[in-house]
Amino acid sequence: MESEQIAMENRNISREQVVVNLENGLHLVPCSRISELARKYECEIRIYNGDHVVDAKTVFDLMTLRADQGTQLTLETEGVGGKEALQKLIHLFETDFEIDGTVR
Repeated sequence: MESEQIAMENRNISREQVVVNLENGLHLVPCSRISELARKYECEIRIYNGDHVVDAKTVFDLMTLRADQGTQLTLETEGVGGKEALQKLIHLFETDFEIDGTVR
């Protein structure tokens, strides 16, 4: 995975690319986990699927990504806590959304 950081006009933007490994893609449960995590942070969190961009804090927006297994997404954070939020989101994707031993 390749990380990128950009400082523009006192904004701290971090980006990372991830791949959806879930057999059924990003369905309701993983989208809920993404938004639940994202809402814990003050920063803006966006997810891109090609030119389509959504607010990661909104489950319904995430569902519009139509991210099937194998889809490459770009995670982007901007603002306070962005680096930490990005690392936590990457971890969700890397562990196939396991939380406390609970599989997707």
